[in-house]
Amino acid sequence: MKTNKKLNFASYLMLAALLAAAAGCETSNYQTGDATAEGLQASADKIQAAKGQLDSVLAALNDLVNNPTNLPTQYGAFSGAVTDLQASGKNVDARVAAMRAKGTEYFKAWDEQSAQIKNEDIKSRSDARKKEVQDQFTKVKLSYTEARDAYRPLMSDLLDIRTALGTDLTIGGVAAIKGAAQKANQDAVPLKKAGDDLSAQLKDLGAAMSTSTPAPAPPAK
Repeated sequence: MKTNKKLNFASYLMLAALLAAAAGCETSNYQTGDATAEGLQASADKIQAAKGQLDSVLAALNDLVNNPTNLPTQYGAFSGAVTDLQASGKNVDARVAAMRAKGTEYFKAWDEQSAQIKNEDIKSRSDARKKEVQDQFTKVKLSYTEARDAYRPLMSDLLDIRTALGTDLTIGGVAAIKGAAQKANQDAVPLKKAGDDLSAQLKDLGAAMSTSTPAPAPPAK
């Protein structure tokens, strides 16, 4: 008799654990979506910060090229700005990589949970919604690739300019890199636009994946 009671109690505990696990499975994916949304927003902020750092690099470079009054000080400002921009680019890469991994986890879990929905209409609507968000996610990844492909050659040129001036920090050395400096200014224009577009897409996707509700619209005057 005691043995049967023990078995029944053990069965009850096992059933309770299974129900708790099932309940966790039903609600956990939105938390992954929220974490991904936070990563998207943070990536957008970092891209805007990198844009400001690019402006600082170009301002320091243009000052050095167009107004060479104190070459060591001006070169130091340019070199430091390049270092900051390079670090920011690596930070953005790392954040986007983490965001993509979270996104993959999120959509995989969505598929698994959608497969458990028995009502075909609800399942169809859930799948359609997933496709909508996933299409946004794919668009962001493509835009990031375009921005990264524009950033890398510009960053390479800025590093080369820094190296050349570090070797020959003279009026002649500055004159020699003037054409490269002009090209860097030109190449920065489409990169900054790509960064703005990508930042906006990241914020939109973050809002689409977040549990936060939008602020109510202000009353009409």
